[in-house]
Amino acid sequence: MVLLRQLVVIGLACGCNAFAPSPIQSTATSSRLYMSTEEKQKTGKKEGYVPKWKKKATLAEITGTAELSPEEKGLVGAVPITFQQGTGEDATLIKTSAMPGQPLKLVASQAGQYIKYGCGKGECGTCDSLCNGKYLRPCVDVVPTDLTPDPETGEYANLVIQVKGTKAKVVSSGKFFSVKSFFMGFWNNLLGMGGFVRDRRKAKKNYQERISQEEEILRRTAEKKRKKAAETAAAGKK
Repeated sequence: MVLLRQLVVIGLACGCNAFAPSPIQSTATSSRLYMSTEEKQKTGKKEGYVPKWKKKATLAEITGTAELSPEEKGLVGAVPITFQQGTGEDATLIKTSAMPGQPLKLVASQAGQYIKYGCGKGECGTCDSLCNGKYLRPCVDVVPTDLTPDPETGEYANLVIQVKGTKAKVVSSGKFFSVKSFFMGFWNNLLGMGGFVRDRRKAKKNYQERISQEEEILRRTAEKKRKKAAETAAAGKK
C-alpha cells in the first residue's frame, strides 16, 4: 500500500508539471477552457480542429436531385411513405411512394433512406422500425396490403416509418492525445494496479487454503498407512 501511494503521488506530480501552462499561454488557455456553452454550440468543433476525413457528397447532392419529389424521380406508387429518422428539429424526412406489397427494403433503397441491417432474415432486429404503433422489419416486411383508401378522395393516408438513427454528434480534438486522455490513462493504470493488488491478495489466500488442504490430506494418508501397518504387524504376531 505504501508503494501504491508513492506511485499515485509521483504520477500526479509528473502530470501536473508536464501540462502546466506557461504565463504567456495562460490567458489563451483559460479562454479556451472557460468558453461559454453558447460559443461551443455555435462552433461545434474545437479551435484548431483538423478533420481526419471529410464526408463526400452523394450523387443526388452533386446532380441537385435531392429535393425532387418521388414522381419527378420516377418513383410511382399509390401509398405515400415518409421515412423519419430522429425526433424533433433534428429529424430528417424522406418522402416517397410505393405500391402495397412492395418490399420496404427496396422502397427505402430507392428513396435514398439508409437503414442498418443485420442478418437480413428478420431475426436479429437490427432494422426494427416503428410504423403506426407497430414494429416492423424492413429486411423482410412489405408495404401493408390491408390499407384502406379514403372513400372520398380514393387516396391512401401517408405512412410514416420511423427508422433508427445511425449518426452520433461528437466533437473530436483531431489530436493523438489531450490532457483529459492523459489523466484518464493514468486513472486506468491506477485502477489496474489496485485490481492487481486485490487479486493478488485473493490468490494468496486461495493458495494458502489449498496448501493447508493438501497438508491435511497428506496427514490423513500417513495416519491411515500407520494404522494399516500396525494392523498388519499385529496379525503377523498372532
